[in-house]
Amino acid sequence: MILDLNGEWRRRALGVAAGAFATLLLSTTAPWAADYTQSPVLDALVTAGTLPAVADRLPAEPLVITPVSEVGTYGGTARVMRSSTEEFGDATSVVGIESLTRLNAEDGATIEPNLAAKWEWTNDDKTLTMTLRKGLKWSDGEPFSTADIAFWWDDVINNTELNPTMPGDWMSGGEPMKLTVVDAETFTLDFKEPNRLIELLIARDGYQGQIFLPAHFLKPFHPKYADPAKLEGMAKAAGYATWAELFTQKALSDDVFGVSNFDSPVIRAFKPVSTDGTHLILERNPYYFKVDTAGNQLPYIDKVDVELIQNPEVYTLKASSGEADLALENTTITQMPVFLDNAEKGGYRVLEYSAGFTNIANMMLNQTVADPDKRALFQDIRFRQALEIAINRDEINDLVFFGLGTPMQNSILPIGGRCWDEAVSKTNTQFDPEGAGKLLDEIGMKYDGEWRTLPGGKPFKLTLTYWPGEGGDAKRKIVELTQTYFRSIGINFDVREVERSLYFEFTTSNQHEMALWHADSATDPLWVTGPKIIPVRQRHGAFATLWATWFETHGEKGEEPPQDMKDAVAAWQKAKAVGTPEALVEGCKAVVKANAVGAWTIGTVGAFPQPLIISNAMQNIPEKGMASWDWGYMARYHPEQFYLK
Repeated sequence: MILDLNGEWRRRALGVAAGAFATLLLSTTAPWAADYTQSPVLDALVTAGTLPAVADRLPAEPLVITPVSEVGTYGGTARVMRSSTEEFGDATSVVGIESLTRLNAEDGATIEPNLAAKWEWTNDDKTLTMTLRKGLKWSDGEPFSTADIAFWWDDVINNTELNPTMPGDWMSGGEPMKLTVVDAETFTLDFKEPNRLIELLIARDGYQGQIFLPAHFLKPFHPKYADPAKLEGMAKAAGYATWAELFTQKALSDDVFGVSNFDSPVIRAFKPVSTDGTHLILERNPYYFKVDTAGNQLPYIDKVDVELIQNPEVYTLKASSGEADLALENTTITQMPVFLDNAEKGGYRVLEYSAGFTNIANMMLNQTVADPDKRALFQDIRFRQALEIAINRDEINDLVFFGLGTPMQNSILPIGGRCWDEAVSKTNTQFDPEGAGKLLDEIGMKYDGEWRTLPGGKPFKLTLTYWPGEGGDAKRKIVELTQTYFRSIGINFDVREVERSLYFEFTTSNQHEMALWHADSATDPLWVTGPKIIPVRQRHGAFATLWATWFETHGEKGEEPPQDMKDAVAAWQKAKAVGTPEALVEGCKAVVKANAVGAWTIGTVGAFPQPLIISNAMQNIPEKGMASWDWGYMARYHPEQFYLK
């Protein structure tokens, strides 16, 4: 269900009214009988004989995409921005994500064909057989087949030098799955127990690097296929200590995080070709496997220019001056008046999407922090609860979100949906600074001049580490307000703003006291593929890094967590294993309640509107939708059919 905030947004925030309409994006796998056409930029290559004819580059049955509004025209360079070299940023919304299967653009839940044309379950839902499209090719023209899936599984996931711990997603009943290649297009996944939920995981995360890799490109860097001595020499010459480090760098070519690996082939619509440090250029993949309803090979757009803009204010300035064809990752409702005021002059439209975040500023005290005194304090639920009720969420909602958000703890959207629990979402969201002070007094945090001390009398200062990206101005405003709230109850609260990669360097190595990240992976049904409200991933378990490490390594590393966290993770694992709608709802409510009752994370305001800036030239964009990392932002809406008029 899509939240329609169009009239309400403008009426309450800006005093104007506007209409909106919904669009339905459909795809089909029917074979195409007419002649195919291609981008004119490829004509010369075909004529010169350096590129096969378009019909020979496409699979036997291309995926046919029905454009949102109309069949597009070829050409142009799409201008987008990103805030970190670690990711594509807004380029994800143009480049897209290509998984074996995908989720329907309209409902975000129905699983549809993509690289895989069909699949079926047998053996009481313990065996999944998938069949790839016949004739798929990588961007360099080499065949894409089950060999690329087998290489990922046999030689990467099951190689302990590359992957010391078996990912839990590929285990069932405590045992790794078994992959069997039937032929070039068909393979089976066998699980010890029924595992229908793996369908959802593959549709969301079955992309390059996550379930397949270009075997023909990577084998020369793997000791199973290359001379080990020569490989070690190659690694040292490239500045790496081991072959595994060299291989890992060469394998960084996934469809999601936008690594600028210019050597590796890709399966998506665009491939990185150059960078000057500020602008990353991607060009069309001539072997892309989709066509439109008129038989035109997609994508329509020729190139994507991704500009690195690390300052959120500069991002807003460029977006509001018409310097981007699509801006979404760092647009916030706080800048809505600026966007609307400059739309005509900047030559763009402002669309109103609903944000798939339960919080844009989710704060996390690190309960496994190295300092023993602070660890004892952070593990005292009274301290966490004191911080929770010291926050004025209604004020944040009014000042940052024009009153259009919902004060809440971390939950699973949509509001009113099958996972929603109003009472749990409101746990300790009341503004009660006096009550917060009493809790701190009870703990023994006395005043020593201006600030409260640790219970033993030592001076105390709390430092928040955060990256302002994917929320930009809104995150900063919430952090500034929170600093005021915490200081008003005597907490000497400091803020450390860092770049994205440095943020994860601090949090994954347990070198932070408090962290802040946006609460995505929070929509139904995708919450189960990688929830961030329980510590199942070290990368996003900043509220208990060492406990998250323990879960992720199956107890081999980190520290054993308390029973309430074990119970919550067990509820998630049960939901994954059973996979029925009833099990998903039961697990969903269990983990949400555990997080709220345990005060593991501190939520602020969620379910707010999200501005989408689209240049007047950019076409085939749905007028309404859900903006969330859960679906790769606009990757949900088949960006290969976007075009520049």
